[in-house]
Amino acid sequence: MVSGRYNCVTVTFYPLKACSVFLAAGLYAQTAFHPSGLPGTISAVEIQAASPGSPGVAADIDLNRMAAWSYRHLNRNPRPALNYEPVFFVRPMAVPPAPLGHDPIVPGDTDTRMDWEFLYMREILGIKEPAAVEKGMRARVLGYVRPDGFAWVPPGHFMEGDVYQGKKVGSDEIVSTWATAKILRSLSETYKRTKNEQDRRTARKLFEALRKPAEWDAGRAYYKGGSGAWLDGKWLKSQFPTAAVEPIVTYWEASGDPEALSFAKALAEGLMADVELLPKSNERIQPNGEFHGHMHSTLHGVWGVAHLGAVTGDMRYVEWAKNAYDYASQFGTGTGWVSAALWDGPIRELSETCATSDLTSIASWIAQAGFPEYWDHVERTLRNYLRPQQFFVTAEYEKLYRDVNRAAAPAEINAGLARMRDLQGAIMGGPAPNDWINWIASPAQCGPYQTPYGCMGMFGCCIPEGMRALHTIWSNAIRATPEHVAVNLSLNRESEAAKVVSYLPEHGRIEVTAKRPGAYWLRPPAWAPRSQVRLLRRGREVPFEWTGPALAYVSVKNAAAGEVLTLVYPLVTWQQVTGHWPSKPDLKLTITWKGNAVVDMQPRGKGLPFDFANLRPIPPLPEE
Repeated sequence: MVSGRYNCVTVTFYPLKACSVFLAAGLYAQTAFHPSGLPGTISAVEIQAASPGSPGVAADIDLNRMAAWSYRHLNRNPRPALNYEPVFFVRPMAVPPAPLGHDPIVPGDTDTRMDWEFLYMREILGIKEPAAVEKGMRARVLGYVRPDGFAWVPPGHFMEGDVYQGKKVGSDEIVSTWATAKILRSLSETYKRTKNEQDRRTARKLFEALRKPAEWDAGRAYYKGGSGAWLDGKWLKSQFPTAAVEPIVTYWEASGDPEALSFAKALAEGLMADVELLPKSNERIQPNGEFHGHMHSTLHGVWGVAHLGAVTGDMRYVEWAKNAYDYASQFGTGTGWVSAALWDGPIRELSETCATSDLTSIASWIAQAGFPEYWDHVERTLRNYLRPQQFFVTAEYEKLYRDVNRAAAPAEINAGLARMRDLQGAIMGGPAPNDWINWIASPAQCGPYQTPYGCMGMFGCCIPEGMRALHTIWSNAIRATPEHVAVNLSLNRESEAAKVVSYLPEHGRIEVTAKRPGAYWLRPPAWAPRSQVRLLRRGREVPFEWTGPALAYVSVKNAAAGEVLTLVYPLVTWQQVTGHWPSKPDLKLTITWKGNAVVDMQPRGKGLPFDFANLRPIPPLPEE
């Protein structure tokens, strides 16, 4: 590292300013450098000057293979004999690891979330037609919809804690506004792609139903029970805040229904004013973004407001969502890992992939609305959470499973491992930042997911949400408009407009093959010093201008179809120290970054840790 005294000059790094010291061989150290979205302290910063020369073979993340494993999981999780009921309660260290019979948490939650992930994973993989399991799942969730337009389901997904405690969940059906909203979004996403008129009509019926429980105040709509259960005009169980904004915005985008846009705006206004309209509670979102409730439930509502603001251009919505996002991000590591809840106490040590997916969606809308540095947040989640947390039956996992369950019969152990092979491809539900097992969380918080090494759960809510985050990243890596093609993320990705080959994490370099003539915008990470960003056309370095929101993109005005555009930028390395573990106040995580990729995190995990610098390759799918 660099030491000693140096004269300092100020260099602009969008959106930061850093006091920097220039050294020989293109290296310089910075005395003030803090990439957007990272909590804690930053030190030991070094930057290697970009080299326009050929770096060798590119071997970055394979998004398609991640999606292929996810799609395999979707086709193997549901049980056809149980009307395609999937599982929620997955404990990867237990025998058996998942329920063999009915899973009471599933109806109206896991199945309605999972329904549209078939569509998303097929889109990534280029699979046009749904297969038998997907058709069975769609028929299952549509079976919840009664003539009144509501989804009627047993109350189990509102009673997760009771299920864990072995309490019996009744079978009497109630209106689930949560499930109704989920099915509305699923049908809307389908209608966007197929234009099936029956899907639009059913979606309209669901939309009309969701307006019924709303109350109004000065043009603002709100639900007294949030996304809770409703029956005979009364709220039976509240769940705050409402998550209906996002499905209604999606329905409006798909159908063009002006009533949907009007209601979405009214709900957004109500959500932004819920500290005024609803009883005071820590679960409410303050105007400055502060909240102290369940992370996923809260951010699921914020997601819709961010989406609405980005697509309508209303920056009030965007700024409000950004405040909530920035507040929530303080309780994460910046790698994609985030606390499951912000209630006081050790529960902040738990995590939930649902919340990670929400943050990914919100960040993508904030970035599209004019804050492009948030694309780095999105990319960091893929590299350092989704990719390493995708579950496979590794030799280490199998050894630990057999050891933990050595008192069980061999046939039971083998059956458990066989079921976990079916469930490969899912993102872990509540891991540690550097381990499939949450070794940081207080044992009292693990509940039925406790293992000798910490908490380990897959969670039926998190399984599809991890896939949603993957699709969000895939669909935003390249964004094409009639005016230009924007490359937002330095990832391997091919679309109809462009093919991107990434040389990360070893080299700050992407090669973009234009598939249509015209303007291209190429975004280097926000932390990359602009003075060292280089553009090559046909292998030769050329001058360029900055363009786009916040002038964050390298502009190529007249690319020819088939032309290769190469963006080169320096890779920054730094150390980040963070910690907010109530039961372990002395624990600090030291994270070493190389660009948007973590290369080390200390201390190491205790159960099934991974080496960020040498992640296991994603295995090929078995021949089945």
